[in-house]
Amino acid sequence: LKACIDTSGQSRYISAEKVLVAVGRRPATGAFEGLGLKLERGWVAVDEGMRTSIEKVYAVGDITGKYQLAHVASHQGMVAAGNAAGENRAMDYRAVPSCIFTDPEVASVGLTEREARDQYGDGVKVGRFPFVASGRALTLGDTRGFVKIVADSRWNEILGVHIIGPGATELIAEAVLAIKLECTAEELADAIHAHPTLSETLMEASLDLLRIPIHKM
Repeated sequence: LKACIDTSGQSRYISAEKVLVAVGRRPATGAFEGLGLKLERGWVAVDEGMRTSIEKVYAVGDITGKYQLAHVASHQGMVAAGNAAGENRAMDYRAVPSCIFTDPEVASVGLTEREARDQYGDGVKVGRFPFVASGRALTLGDTRGFVKIVADSRWNEILGVHIIGPGATELIAEAVLAIKLECTAEELADAIHAHPTLSETLMEASLDLLRIPIHKM
């Protein structure tokens, strides 16, 4: 396949074996217009408890226009069910993991370094640890990638974690918990991680953020 790309008045041709079409999604909520539901650009508007503009009517999943991820929809469903049963639950989107099942895997949660700097200015710290320095990655024969941790410089609270490499989509769960519980880099670094495991890379990245790396190459 060959395609012509026009940008800024200039044209260039590219050749490829496959083409990925990723144009996003649009809500199919036309049938809701007569129900009185408040819509925002076609999505069903909800509050943090997944309540719609109509009392006792809840909405979850892609139709809300939030994160279009199955695990988010599932949690939204639990929040909605709890509130429908009389509880007082709310969604917390600070710690939503995003996973890409490529080779190598990619996973992230929380703020990127750029997003953190937009919010905190110079008050941001970053720690990194490469999988090439991981004993477990070496035994697996896959040392591609790294772990990156972003934290605020005042309390060293973990704001974001980004992983590229073996087991990234599994490792991100620890980072989700760290952000959910507002853990600091010291707390993550002080947690004993089994050796040799890939999870040690999170501990090592925390140590690097604190400027006391042990095994970083």
